[in-house]
Amino acid sequence: MSKKSIEEQHSDTAMVAAAFRAVAHREFANSIFGSDDLARHFIPPFQKFLIKFKTIRNLGIKRHNKYTPGGFAYVVARTAFFDRIFVEAVKSGTTQIVLVGAGYDTRAYRYANLCADCKVIELDIETTQARKKHCLERAGIAIPGNITFAPINFNRDSLSNILLNAGYDASEKTLFLWEGVSMYLEKEAVNAMLQFVSACRHQESLIVFDYIASIRAEDVHSHYGVKTWQETWRKYRQAEPFKFDIDETRIKSFLRDRGLNMQSHWLSVDIENQFLPYSNAEDLAKVAGWFRFVTASPA
Repeated sequence: MSKKSIEEQHSDTAMVAAAFRAVAHREFANSIFGSDDLARHFIPPFQKFLIKFKTIRNLGIKRHNKYTPGGFAYVVARTAFFDRIFVEAVKSGTTQIVLVGAGYDTRAYRYANLCADCKVIELDIETTQARKKHCLERAGIAIPGNITFAPINFNRDSLSNILLNAGYDASEKTLFLWEGVSMYLEKEAVNAMLQFVSACRHQESLIVFDYIASIRAEDVHSHYGVKTWQETWRKYRQAEPFKFDIDETRIKSFLRDRGLNMQSHWLSVDIENQFLPYSNAEDLAKVAGWFRFVTASPA
């Protein structure tokens, strides 16, 4: 595993998430689970070839579950959840979408007709954005004219300046999709993001994000897969360490202190019950026990 900082290379974690979505599309390929038919364009050619075979897909899922238990199931569930939020927001009149840490998110391409009248701003590090645009071009996928790529280092750059330069309008009804990002940021960057959203002048704007719940050392064994995740990240993910977590009992007040009203909060068991395709499948029965979903609006 490379020890370069994330600002020096494209995100390995974003690549893994794309691979999981590509596998899920092969496994399920329906409108709820495995809906990302474009994810395959962001993975290496050898992986694209290997995932054609069900036996190899299953072996790959089991291998990942050995080191990150419930990780594949979590990405499948998270994709379904964020897809649903995206579609519902556009249908309810959202005119501006900000993909915060967009990675290889394909919603603006998969739902291009639906969100054709929306302004879409993709925020991410320049290295990942450059690779994403290269992969899209190589696949013959045109970038819609309503999409703006805005490179950013979340731990260093001014979110406000970057977004304003990208054409962001605080008066518009906006959806902020913050998927798989908060846990990699310093607390100051998380605060800046939430406080920026709280300043939206359209009160029906919405931020949707996932986070890692704080788990005490004495409780770690009661949360599925967490101890293994911690060990794996310490050993293999030095370039993209987890930096931020939140006490789940304080999430509502945490958001309120930053000018946001919590709309919904999903525990790992809620995610499993609502967003896993087959609860009786061995590798899709549980998500890692420290992941949570949250939606919130300006107070």
